[in-house]
Amino acid sequence: MNCFTPGRLFKSRGRQYQILGTQDHWTQDDRYVEMIRYQSVCAEPGCDRTFRALTTKSRIRKGQLNKRCELHHAPGIPAPVKKPKQKPAKKARPKKRKLIPRTPTVSSAARLAARRERAVNQAVLALQRTQRPSYLD
Repeated sequence: MNCFTPGRLFKSRGRQYQILGTQDHWTQDDRYVEMIRYQSVCAEPGCDRTFRALTTKSRIRKGQLNKRCELHHAPGIPAPVKKPKQKPAKKARPKKRKLIPRTPTVSSAARLAARRERAVNQAVLALQRTQRPSYLD
């Protein structure tokens, strides 16, 4: 689909533009460029004039378009932007707390006993496989 068809409306950086058509152009070094003719409403506050301008396809894709009429044309000075009304922020719901049962704390004597029991079980398994236990090395 050709996005540069006449009559097509598009928005660039918050401004609405309408493509009027194309125009052939030959540059000074004999290159052919197809220029796009478009129209828009002046971005200057209080000025509702419709202006027409020419640009290349690549400048349209980059968003480098005129935003003001010939009367208010000011290159390099950004056009005033209407800020949209801010919506009130949504209140976050409080986090639902999960009840996690507490595990009883294990005393150091119980930990030591468990470690001894694991060591004995490993030694018994090693003897069953006819291997020498690792603690004898």
